[in-house]
Amino acid sequence: MKRPILIGSLLLAPACATPSREPVSVAESYARALDEGRLQDAYALTTDGPEGEAAFLERYSDAAARKERAAAVRSGAAALEARAPSLTLARSGEHWRVVEARPADVPRAALRRFLDASDAKDWKTAYGLLAAPLRARYTPERLKEDFEREPLAKERLRRARLALNPHVRVGAGEAVFPLGDERAVLLVLEDGEYRVSALE
Repeated sequence: MKRPILIGSLLLAPACATPSREPVSVAESYARALDEGRLQDAYALTTDGPEGEAAFLERYSDAAARKERAAAVRSGAAALEARAPSLTLARSGEHWRVVEARPADVPRAALRRFLDASDAKDWKTAYGLLAAPLRARYTPERLKEDFEREPLAKERLRRARLALNPHVRVGAGEAVFPLGDERAVLLVLEDGEYRVSALE
């Protein structure tokens, strides 16, 4: 869920000196620390990534990996709201922190939210996670009817959930979850958020 950020009211001072910083400034400090090889400083600006500090330090011990990540962070910061394609900032107490996640983590979480909402028969939430062309064709009520009438709906959801585990191909504006036999679950990027475009 996208949370509004009042960027103009946040301060632009160094992280150690003030309780709040404007998110773009945090992103730039993080990218600069990576560029300069200051990994401890970069890690201090994250939310303690999913694999922990040791994995973070190992991943970015390679200069090319640091450069690529720093460029991705700067690119994402240009369109920053609460989340951008290559960067997420989260509030941690009074500070903003970079959420260190692999590129596939964001679309995988979006697909999981859609599947969880569908399994819970929360059709309003599931509808909100569809790509714009599907939202134009459906309403939450129509989505509910289609899933209840379609004999293969549960099987499609089951296969889509299995697709959460294999390798996700993240490209320009889309994420593809292979299902085999040239079928895939497709998510597309809309306004900085991944949305379900096709289940097969």
